[in-house]
Amino acid sequence: MNPQVFRAASTGNLSFFWKLQNPNDETHLELTTVKNTILHVALQFKKFKAAKKIVDLRPMLAYERNSRGNTPLHVAARVGDSSIVKLLINRPTNLDAETGDGRQQLLRMVNQDGDTALLVAVRYGNFKVVKELIKKKDPTEAAELAKHVNKKGESALFLAVDGEHYDMAYYILSVAPNCSYVGRHGMNVLHAVVLQTTSNYLVNGVMTKWPSTIKQYDDSGWTPLHIAAHLGNNEFVKLLLKNDNSAAYEENKDGLSALHIAAKEGNVEIMKVIIMACPGIYELSDNRGKTALHVAAESGAKDAVMYFLTRPEFEGLIKVQDDEGNTPLHLAAIEGNYQILSLLGHSRGVDLNAKNKQGFTIMNIVFQTKEDDMNIGIWNLDPRRVKLAGEGDGDGDGDGDGDGKGKEGSNFLKQVKQAGDGNGDGKEGSKFVKQVSETNLLVATLIATVTFTAAFTVPGGFNQNGGVDEGLAVLGKKTAFHVFLIANTIAFGLSTTSIFVNFLASMTIREVEFHREVLRRAPIFTNWSIGALLVAFIAGTYTAVPHFLGITVGLIICCCLLICLFFPLLIK
Repeated sequence: MNPQVFRAASTGNLSFFWKLQNPNDETHLELTTVKNTILHVALQFKKFKAAKKIVDLRPMLAYERNSRGNTPLHVAARVGDSSIVKLLINRPTNLDAETGDGRQQLLRMVNQDGDTALLVAVRYGNFKVVKELIKKKDPTEAAELAKHVNKKGESALFLAVDGEHYDMAYYILSVAPNCSYVGRHGMNVLHAVVLQTTSNYLVNGVMTKWPSTIKQYDDSGWTPLHIAAHLGNNEFVKLLLKNDNSAAYEENKDGLSALHIAAKEGNVEIMKVIIMACPGIYELSDNRGKTALHVAAESGAKDAVMYFLTRPEFEGLIKVQDDEGNTPLHLAAIEGNYQILSLLGHSRGVDLNAKNKQGFTIMNIVFQTKEDDMNIGIWNLDPRRVKLAGEGDGDGDGDGDGDGKGKEGSNFLKQVKQAGDGNGDGKEGSKFVKQVSETNLLVATLIATVTFTAAFTVPGGFNQNGGVDEGLAVLGKKTAFHVFLIANTIAFGLSTTSIFVNFLASMTIREVEFHREVLRRAPIFTNWSIGALLVAFIAGTYTAVPHFLGITVGLIICCCLLICLFFPLLIK
């Protein structure tokens, strides 16, 4: 396109386009690199007066497409000017005279994505343009346009809901009741409603008008109920099940029902609603033979597991084995969910000695893990009821006190001791934790000893000359001496705190979360006490020999070296 023509169209220079009155003028034939006409350009830059003048002088430009297949009507629908849209679709042209159907042809023209002007207007949220394109006074035309679906499978109604243009969605439903409701990726409008809105009215309207949408799968195998269960939308789940409770039994490509999905996400309220509507659904298994309790234990959904364990009617689920022979207890151990393991291990009816198809009991799996939390968490299981694969079965069901059970308890405690000492297979993590704790305790004890001694052997000694100052520190009035006392006291307090925290942790090994917090915080007290000890040493030395430059320089060099070596490690 000639630069002068492009500037005129983009700036709305009306006087420039008067030349179009000359039938021999070819300005309207100018095209940009993407085949935009002067009308496309004027509309893109929202120069509507110039666009109207161009349409009046060259109405056939309304049917020209650019390289993306967009007509000027597509552009007008995108920029959102309803007056120019009205002008374009109502302006009579030579094409109208030839076919008698120029308006409808323009409305039906699609771009390379299969979008009509209506779909473009809906996507960009231009409600006034939508009202101009489909009207109640012409229901046949409105219905035809609202039924159109682009190449992605998106209808106007779906795009309106997906874009959260709910007023537009209600309008489309009112002027074109028989509109299409399909969407991209195999979804329908109910999928979009559940994903995007909390409007019960819109959900009810869609389900009433198209009941089949409730059980329709998208390309991922998810129904609207699956999505509602995943998002934890309690009201939508109730509405969907009220209309068709059989939707609860529909499974996605992984065999997960809405109950499985809710259990995986820990949405207990959703689980209650589903089980209330379908009482027997709790026994439903997925493609791998897993019940909802299996899924909850595997994903670490503590609240969902607790819900199953507190209801007597679900007691049998804890013994159910999946296709690989794993019970919920096995899965909790495999995934390292030690809290779930503890909950299940204390529940009524649990079989701690159940073996999966690989012949592993729960304890075999526990002792193969390198998770410190799991090693600590196994203390919560009853040693009289647990054994490893390959041990004697003993007599009874695991609740008695016979010799067989005593042997099982002894073997269990032996294995636990190995886990704590780092001598068992795969216990490198536990051994490392123990070494860190011992090292921290040793350093903290040394610092506490040094600082305690320094408090009674202060720099300069004590006044022994009699008088009111007898027994007081000789250098007590110096600022450096005050710094020494404060830093020494802080170092002693922090190191003592570290010792106490380690001692407290050793006395409360059953408290897993507390133990983890101790292992993280105890070294922090020790690190700061080292820093305070360094400050106390510098201040004490400076108090005793304040004017010796060599000591000052040496102390500064030592401090710099310590900071340069220690700080990067602390950051890592």
